Parts: sequence; structure tokens; C-alpha cells
Amino acid sequence: MKFNCTGVILAGGKNSRLPGKKKTFRKIGDLMILESIHKVFSSLFKEVIIVVNEPEEFAGWDMTVVTDIIPSQCALAGLHAGLFYASCPYAYVTACDTPFVKLSVIEHIVRQIEPGYDVIIPRTDDGLETLSAVYSKDCIPLIESNLEKDIFMIKKFFRRKKVKEIPVEHLKKLDPQMRFIFNINTPGDLEKAKNMANRAGRQKGESYEYDDNVR
Repeated sequence: MKFNCTGVILAGGKNSRLPGKKKTFRKIGDLMILESIHKVFSSLFKEVIIVVNEPEEFAGWDMTVVTDIIPSQCALAGLHAGLFYASCPYAYVTACDTPFVKLSVIEHIVRQIEPGYDVIIPRTDDGLETLSAVYSKDCIPLIESNLEKDIFMIKKFFRRKKVKEIPVEHLKKLDPQMRFIFNINTPGDLEKAKNMANRAGRQKGESYEYDDNVR
């Protein structure tokens, strides 16, 4: 059974620090990053939405392709669009450049959904992880208000009593190295991700295909 939750992938970034092919189309191991995310999301969620700047580049994918409604080309605007178009009451949101999304971690986060909370979010060693979190559609007016004021930091719309944090120690039981939050911004990050995938493949004695992410 799939969760009554939408999976949202934010892919509207400018790609300025890693020019050339879009980050999400880069291969890590045997799969493009987008393939890895889509594979996990389509197994977990009733629908998958990707928020992009250039929809034509994503034609043919089995997911709903949308663009920002409030065109500011920031993650907050992408989150707004994803929630606006979601048909489910909640959405799990990730960035398009996270090659090591992990099914068991996402399941754990989504299972923490309960009435009264706008945001269900991981607490990591570096703080709250806003792009590996669940958001309620009730967040839409709060996000719109901040976008109108040019307040683009995602955490700025949070209402403290409406935020449920997932402790880092719970997450490390499922993903000891916290790889699910690793994202690719630079050529150095890309090389590191490839090395991580290669090491994982050697440990399994096979090519790395994110087998631990899917049922």
C-alpha cells in the first residue's frame, strides 16, 4: 500500500556551481540521480510531482511536471508549487540532486505524520533538513506570505508548535552515515558521490544500483 502523500522533487535550481548537464541527469553508479529518486518515490507515494524551470526537458517521465506559480526560482517557491499541485494532504519533499535517498528513512519520516503538525522534519548534526521533510498543504498561505515579502529561507515560515522534529539518533539507526541528505552542488561533490557509490558496489560485490532503496 502506498502512502496518502505526494512525493515532490524540486528541480528548479540554476545549476550555477556545476555547469553543463542538469545535476539530476548525472549518473551516479548505474542510474541517473533522477532515476534513483523516482524509483523510490513511485514505490512509496500515490503521486510524484517534479517542479522545474524547463518542463520540456522532463517529458516522458511518469510524474506530473509543474513550474513555479510565484516565479522567484528559489526552493521556497518550488515547495509552494509542489504543495499547490499535490492532490494529497501532505507532501514529502526532496531536492533533485540527492543520489542516496533511502526508502526506509523516508518511510520513517512519513509515518510520523499526525494531525496538528504542518512540518515533519529531520534533525541532523547540522540542523533541520528542510529538503528531506514532510509538509502539509496548510503551509501554502504561510509560504505565500513570505514569498510576497521576499523572505526565501524555508524555515522562516515555520510555526514552532506545528513542527515535529525527527531526532538524528533515530535516523542514524536507518542510515548510519546519513547519506540520504548528501546533495551535489559542485564538481567535487559529484566526484565524491561517484566514489561513495563505487565503494558501496564493491562492498556488495556488484554494481551499485540503489538496491537497498526499493522493495
